[in-house]
Amino acid sequence: MKISIITVCYNSDDYIKQSIESVINQDYKNIEYIIVDGNSQDNTKKIIANYSSGITKFISEPDHGIYNAMNKGVKLASGDYIYFLGSDDYLIDNQVISDVVNFINKNPKYEFVYGNIEVRSSTNSSYIHKPPKPDNVLEELICGCLPHQASFSHYSLFDSQKVGLFSEKYKSASDYEWFVKVATFISENGKQLGYFNRLIASYNSEGTSSNIENALTEMFEIQNNTPIYQQERWLKFRINKYQQVLISPNGYWELNRTKIDDNQGNSLERKINYLQTEIKAMESSKFWKLRTAWFKLKKLFGLTSS
Repeated sequence: MKISIITVCYNSDDYIKQSIESVINQDYKNIEYIIVDGNSQDNTKKIIANYSSGITKFISEPDHGIYNAMNKGVKLASGDYIYFLGSDDYLIDNQVISDVVNFINKNPKYEFVYGNIEVRSSTNSSYIHKPPKPDNVLEELICGCLPHQASFSHYSLFDSQKVGLFSEKYKSASDYEWFVKVATFISENGKQLGYFNRLIASYNSEGTSSNIENALTEMFEIQNNTPIYQQERWLKFRINKYQQVLISPNGYWELNRTKIDDNQGNSLERKINYLQTEIKAMESSKFWKLRTAWFKLKKLFGLTSS
């Protein structure tokens, strides 16, 4: 089984050495390693050149954003499964790919396999994120995302007759949209997701996709364009999820408590009461009204400049 590992990068000389070494040091050798560079202006290309013997394909040219670069990588790939490793992320140990391949060989019915990641940043201690089991993925995708740093996709999923390539219209959430499409395609076609309870990679949580304002806005739009999420039970579930995440100061979107307690005399308690009132009203309304309420909530929490 051939595994295609794709790294897209631009001006990544602070991190990419560790990312590359984590791939070329794998004990599994049937790896096609593809690097797509957006014509970096720092030392990224020089660092990559130092590892040319371990890199199968390398292109460096201007692109139209990260998802355009990821699509270029998919088109270059010839592996049975495709895996994306960020230029500031790295595989957690040298046996990751061989263990994933063994798992897939034992479970050939899985077209999409995902595992766990270490989440790290420069300001907080790292922690291990374990995604939900397959039966709960659609629920997770209401306010969360599967980690593409721990996801292996059968090449056929990128065919337009199944899920297709990444949309290039979004700045932060096209991988999220792709996962929503994967989850719905698999659920509607009798396929199966595979969860491998194994730590796959270390993920830098300070990248572009972690911009909360962009991500929340795009996620909301994607859900509104996903037919399964328009079903009555999913509409209600979405409202309940928003309630849990927005009201809880320690929710896993982790809205900044200092930002909530602004200097306009609006206490946290008052804002929480306001949210509770807003969301209770949403539950008795048609779901299209939630979009208007959503932007009110964004403004309340300082997530928009208007």
